[in-house]
Amino acid sequence: MKVCASLSAKTYTLLKKKAETAIKLGADLVELRLDYLHTFSAEKLRDVIRGIEGRCILTLRSSKEGGRFRGGEAKRIQLLYHLIDLKPAYIDIELETVKREKKLAEVHAETTLIVSKHSFTDTPNQSTLSRWVGEVLSYGGVGKVVTTARRFEDNLRVMEVLKQAPKGRLIAFCMGELGLISRVLAPMLGSPIVYTCLKEATAPGQIELSEALRFYRVIGYEDRR
Repeated sequence: MKVCASLSAKTYTLLKKKAETAIKLGADLVELRLDYLHTFSAEKLRDVIRGIEGRCILTLRSSKEGGRFRGGEAKRIQLLYHLIDLKPAYIDIELETVKREKKLAEVHAETTLIVSKHSFTDTPNQSTLSRWVGEVLSYGGVGKVVTTARRFEDNLRVMEVLKQAPKGRLIAFCMGELGLISRVLAPMLGSPIVYTCLKEATAPGQIELSEALRFYRVIGYEDRR
């Protein structure tokens, strides 16, 4: 399990400061939500991740899956190729994007591809969840399936597909306050990454980094590698 702080900022200076703070507080990884930035500069981004390339996830989330990228889709695809060239530890790209632009799955050996699928409205049935899991895992990296909990039982369906997946290959949990249990228990079912935040959440139901670290210490679960 790696504890990741998901970070957003409008400027590169603030993003770098947040990344330094998260790592100092104990985060194993930082997810840089680049869709929150007002401008894109490969040089400035290179400066932000210098020295922490092996500890960062780069994400340029599409608006269709909860992102805030303001440019067109063609521009976003172009920028994703620039991000791959920076050779981060991980790059998170949506399943639908990789389906359309298959070459995006061809990342460098130093980078692990996270192929993600989100549902911001609900949690689908077991059959659909299983299909999504199969699809996100088919690209050979790490798969990510994130849904929204409308009732407690939604957590159980997501946790069941996570338990059945190859250990360390699938990130799966529910968003929202009702999804908190699946978020924090996911590592015990094989999820390789837990997403947290500093003060500002980048997704519904995220808990603060310091609280997550304290939680795993209290329950005696510190399988950090």
